[in-house]
Amino acid sequence: MSSDTTPASYRYQEALAPLARRIDDPKVQKKLSEVLALLDFNSTLNRSLELPEILDLVLFVAMGETRAAWAGLLLRDGETKRLVPSARRGRGDERWASLDLPEPPAEPTISGVGDPSVSDWAKSVLTLTGSALLVPLVKSTRLVGVLLFGDRGEPYGEDDRLFAESLCVTAAASIDNGRIYKELQTLNRKLSLKVYQLDSLFDIARELNRSPDIQRVREVLMTNAMGHVLTTRAVLLHDGKVAEQRGFTLSPEERARLERVSRELSEIPEDQKVSELPEGALRDLLSGLELDTVVALRSGESSHGALLLGARAAGKSLAEEDRDFLRSLASQAAAALDNLRLTREWIEKQKIEKEMALAREIQARLLPDSEPGIEGWDIAGINIPCLTVGGDYFDYVPRGDDRHWLVIADVSGKGTGAALLMASVHAALHALAGIGDISLEGLTERLNEIVYSSTEVNRYVTAFFSTLDAKTGELVYLNAGHCYPLLLRTSGDVERLVKGGAVVGMLEELTVGAGKTKLEQGDLLVLYTDGLSETTNPAGEEFEDTGIIEVMRSCRGKASREIMARLVSGVRLYAAEAGLADDLTLMVVQRN
Repeated sequence: MSSDTTPASYRYQEALAPLARRIDDPKVQKKLSEVLALLDFNSTLNRSLELPEILDLVLFVAMGETRAAWAGLLLRDGETKRLVPSARRGRGDERWASLDLPEPPAEPTISGVGDPSVSDWAKSVLTLTGSALLVPLVKSTRLVGVLLFGDRGEPYGEDDRLFAESLCVTAAASIDNGRIYKELQTLNRKLSLKVYQLDSLFDIARELNRSPDIQRVREVLMTNAMGHVLTTRAVLLHDGKVAEQRGFTLSPEERARLERVSRELSEIPEDQKVSELPEGALRDLLSGLELDTVVALRSGESSHGALLLGARAAGKSLAEEDRDFLRSLASQAAAALDNLRLTREWIEKQKIEKEMALAREIQARLLPDSEPGIEGWDIAGINIPCLTVGGDYFDYVPRGDDRHWLVIADVSGKGTGAALLMASVHAALHALAGIGDISLEGLTERLNEIVYSSTEVNRYVTAFFSTLDAKTGELVYLNAGHCYPLLLRTSGDVERLVKGGAVVGMLEELTVGAGKTKLEQGDLLVLYTDGLSETTNPAGEEFEDTGIIEVMRSCRGKASREIMARLVSGVRLYAAEAGLADDLTLMVVQRN
């Protein structure tokens, strides 16, 4: 066996080159030249994954063999699916970068000016780009883009088209690989930045937690915000006052104007660019101070103020990665400010502080801090406690093989006792999740034993346990005395998930049975606690599940988080001034 490691394409070129010099027939010479060009093209592609190099090579070979005055590449955008001008070589066109091209058909074909049958789409592209020949770049029946050839003074013959199609077969795969490689590079850079930011945040969190007073928290926040994203100026608003400013000086009038709008700024959701604020006095004020971004200082329900940042040192706006870091930093600082405030309150009101500390601990342990991220599903949950502590709970627990537990529960009573029992339920649930493939009946019975043996007679838990198969949409469930989850079908019918048994922890022995249903695309499932359905209006009338269904019907087709927000705002509006009288917990489930 030969040990020669030279690529086959090189050996073919070496073998064909002498033959090319001995052939006199121009047509054969041209064919051989095209073959050599394609071999050289393939050889060169094997040495590079950089997309710009691949695009330039495709255009170089295309023009070299066809003698086109110019050549260009339109690549399909992964999100919009439209063709976008991506590379051009040869004669320039100032309109090229701004071309707005129609969406391509599923299977475009090679088309040229003067062809007897050309699709309307191909005619439009040829006209808009001023090209003479259009050749699709297709990989495994998927359109990657289009290769365009400019005019060359004579029509493109069959041989030219055959060469162009052969070139595009190889080019499509290489371009697709180059785009994937570019995406991976971008993701790696973002991942590296995220790792660096997380390391920084851990260090900052330790420093914030050791900060002895509010002034030190402010200094840590300002120093790290400006140092990390290289902003040129910053203002910190805290408790309605300009607490600190760096990089420039505020006049007394500017300071007063900022303090007047401090409440409005602190209520801005998370962070927002100044240029995206509604037109008006607030936007004009911040723009006049050359401030670029507003980051709210918020920890849970507490709002402390806002961090106002200028553009980066080079004059560029903050990148999304910078804004992510600032959101996390502001949240850490707000949490530190919360801790300092609660410490002061503990000195004055020790009993209240103990309850608050317990509430924070329970909240951190019980509730998910993000959506479950199940592929093919849009799931969102929220918990809104009525008092400092509460007994409502929801969770997502992965079970393997694309199965997930979706759980919502409500402990009887309120306050510290309810929160402690729910913490025990949470711990038991996760412990049972680790012992293997336990059924929902087995899970409920084991939880009943734990709650019954460890609580007072008047303590119990209503709960809804379910196992979602993310592949099939099958939902096996068990309702233990809980509010009936509502499943709104695409047909408009409403299914209440009622099968199950008695509440957990009231009886020594519990007999339960699971139910089963299936969620199809377009179906909408809402799990909730009685804090939603039993909220009353000023007339004493409950919201009930009819109110929930009405909101669900009005939100068909919207994202789960938006539906959740609509339900919360709807029940708050229903309650009017009285507000929520009980803990409110929601989970919205949809199949994408």
